[in-house]
Amino acid sequence: MTTIITRLFQDEATAQDVAERVIFRGVPSRATSVISADTPDLHAKMDAALVHPSAQDAYAKQIKDGRALVVVRATYKPLTAATIVRDMMAQRNAIAVDGVVDDYYMPDGPQRASSVLKEHPHFLTVRSSRTGYAGGPVTVGLGFRLLSERKTKTSAKGKSGARSRWFWPMPLLSKKSRSSSVISGGRYMSRAFWPMALLSKKPRSNSVIRGGDLPFSRALGWPPVS
Repeated sequence: MTTIITRLFQDEATAQDVAERVIFRGVPSRATSVISADTPDLHAKMDAALVHPSAQDAYAKQIKDGRALVVVRATYKPLTAATIVRDMMAQRNAIAVDGVVDDYYMPDGPQRASSVLKEHPHFLTVRSSRTGYAGGPVTVGLGFRLLSERKTKTSAKGKSGARSRWFWPMPLLSKKSRSSSVISGGRYMSRAFWPMALLSKKPRSNSVIRGGDLPFSRALGWPPVS
């Protein structure tokens, strides 16, 4: 929510001093307005500052008599901004105007802006008026082409050729038939210390007891496999 706080002061100098003190306490300068007799089109200025419509005629009459209006749109910055602004304005003897809405709440809506930074927009962008740049591709100034014709290559290395040939004279891939053993002649390492075959062709038994007895299942009368 945004709190619109409007207070009338004796002259423009006092109003400007109050606005500067409010900004010094942390309220953004864009949320503070001073409307005086020198301001062209008072009603348009008050509309832009979000002065309550019912109070504009009364304020316009006072402003034409030489007084000045301070309008603050207090939000969350700083915390308790509305309370801070009310207390500061009360200390400067604001002029009371009968029958006006000088303090009201309004819901916040989406605000469209060309930059997420309102106080320092486009801080990474240099204005073209300062650089003399008239637009166009950067490659034109450097003399590069944007696109080049695609060439057929068999290697990522310039002028083709495999990079491994520089330090390894043999081909990277062998065309020999593959073997199931890494030992020359196709022998197996297990034969050197284990004379028996690695895999047995005997039929498997359901018992670890020699002879194939199943005492537990025999005692209970249960088959070993269901």
